[in-house]
Amino acid sequence: MSKDFEFTTEYILDKPFFAECYDQTSQPTKFPQAYLKGMLFLIFGVVLLEFELLPNGYVGWFFIVLSVIEACSVYFKRTWWLWRQTISSSRGSKVAFEVNADGVRYKSGKVDRSLAWNDIDQLEQTDLGFILHLGKQRQYISKSCLNEEVIAFMVEQQAASKAS
Repeated sequence: MSKDFEFTTEYILDKPFFAECYDQTSQPTKFPQAYLKGMLFLIFGVVLLEFELLPNGYVGWFFIVLSVIEACSVYFKRTWWLWRQTISSSRGSKVAFEVNADGVRYKSGKVDRSLAWNDIDQLEQTDLGFILHLGKQRQYISKSCLNEEVIAFMVEQQAASKAS
């Protein structure tokens, strides 16, 4: 591909985009590990109540209620995340996305972020998009706004930056 390659597109941050982003980037929860903290809160609260370790039972009940809240936060993780995104100030914003030989760039409202190809540790392809790994951070790009030429260019540029 040419070093003069440049692609620009726009997309809107709406609920379908946020849902796709979450579904493509989230890690599946593992049953016992995800609920471990809630189970520990429950056990601690029951022990406090059962053995009457404190003069009143409020602290024990507090930990029991906290365990229920923790279990709900794990169970409704996707719904909670989507709700927070849809009420955020960025909802409905247009994002200008650019791809060129230097890297990728996001521009929306107050956010203007450029990522050089050598800053991207890994370019992971999913069925519906790309996940850009930047250390512990991850950025999602939907393929719905990209064409085949841009997809091939991004894969090629990432491979070339890691080879050098």
